[in-house]
Amino acid sequence: MADLAALQNELKAAKEKWADVKLGKAKKEAETFPFPVWLMQAVQQPPVAAAYDVMEIPVKLIVSGLDPEQTSVEVPSAEIPPQLQAKIAEAVLETWRKNIGKKSAPWGIMKTLDWVEANFVKLLNLDPACVGAYEGCDENGASMRRYAIGPPAAPVEEREEEESDEEESEEDDEATQAFAAKVAALLASADEVDSSGRKKLTPEEIERKKAEAAEMGEKSKQMSKAERAEQNKTRKEKAGQRMAKTGQAHRKFDGEGATSKEEKKKKNSANVAKRFGLS
Repeated sequence: MADLAALQNELKAAKEKWADVKLGKAKKEAETFPFPVWLMQAVQQPPVAAAYDVMEIPVKLIVSGLDPEQTSVEVPSAEIPPQLQAKIAEAVLETWRKNIGKKSAPWGIMKTLDWVEANFVKLLNLDPACVGAYEGCDENGASMRRYAIGPPAAPVEEREEEESDEEESEEDDEATQAFAAKVAALLASADEVDSSGRKKLTPEEIERKKAEAAEMGEKSKQMSKAERAEQNKTRKEKAGQRMAKTGQAHRKFDGEGATSKEEKKKKNSANVAKRFGLS
């Protein structure tokens, strides 16, 4: 029967088997005393998991009442990312509840901890996004395939898309500024007077110039969007067709022939100037 006495006996047995086991319970003044009762054990890496860069999986078994459903699991580890901690805790809790109720060990404490050690590798691979393979060495210095555990790396494409958006925004700003300069120049010319003090342009000519400038500005905006669509072709399409001159998708090329962000900006400015006849 999974009662308090049986729980105390199993916690004591676990402490005797693993000296570094930590035990705890609620303070005496708590309304639910002695619950919650908990056990913390840092399950050590077994030999079969030697290729993984995680030396232990800390498991905290928590009992908040005599009902098996009042159990929970935590995996407080600085080596294991939160999303993988949650998956490991879920898997351990499922196994623990299956072990509860057995005649020999009603709370299934030790059997659950033994299961964690036996399934060390399986637990670390519950979220493939957190596992990264690389070429490393074993304890004897021989090369071997190793596995690092960490948060998923940010996709390279996302960073490139952000860069693309930033460049588009810069070009839009430059186009707007150039258009404004063109309109200002036309308005200034409308106010110019000849040697006799009369305006060089008639009211009809001034209105025509303004309409012409407005039409030119709208056309230039459409052209800039079309050009960007052709040049960018969505960075995702270009990601698999890079030439050596621009380096790999995940690394900026900074050798001979590279184009810096400042150079791109200057080219954009030059293109905009040519488009509006300001060069």
